[in-house]
Amino acid sequence: MPLHSDRDLVTMALSGDQHAISQLMYRYKESLCVYIQHQFSTGEATEDLLFVIFDKVFRKLAHYNPQFAFTTWLYTIADHTCIDYYRKQKTLAHTFRRVSQLSSQNIIAPSDPESELIASQEAALLIHYINRLKPIYREPLRLRYLHNFAYEEIATELALPVNTVKVRLHRAKEILRKWIIQ
Repeated sequence: MPLHSDRDLVTMALSGDQHAISQLMYRYKESLCVYIQHQFSTGEATEDLLFVIFDKVFRKLAHYNPQFAFTTWLYTIADHTCIDYYRKQKTLAHTFRRVSQLSSQNIIAPSDPESELIASQEAALLIHYINRLKPIYREPLRLRYLHNFAYEEIATELALPVNTVKVRLHRAKEILRKWIIQ
């Protein structure tokens, strides 16, 4: 099989060629993983970010300008996606930590009653949203953030492949983000 340029693969992908899409993903998957890990030290979130990046790339492929290198466009999307993800994760992780602390009763008493009230209201709201999730998303989320299970432990507990756990956690977090940010 002849090697196609990025521009050729983009043209083929735009015409619906699934093999071209696979080739682009295969060509850049490892370098994007290294980039994500180097720039953002995300470790476990690398696969989640990779999924989101490729999703955005292929949804916006018609906007790619072939006068410029595909890699420049790809890494710009990757960079913006990682920054957005980091910001959202930071907010969501902070809320999950507070809920985890409240649920385990190991919380250090806030310095004033107002802070305590705000923390308990945030926790109650997050738990309300978690309870609204479908069970396939709710259970992995609870195990991960309320009980601090590793991906492998969740997979064992729920009798699922690790990748399925990762996908469900990613989807659950996306649903929660939409509900919370609205």
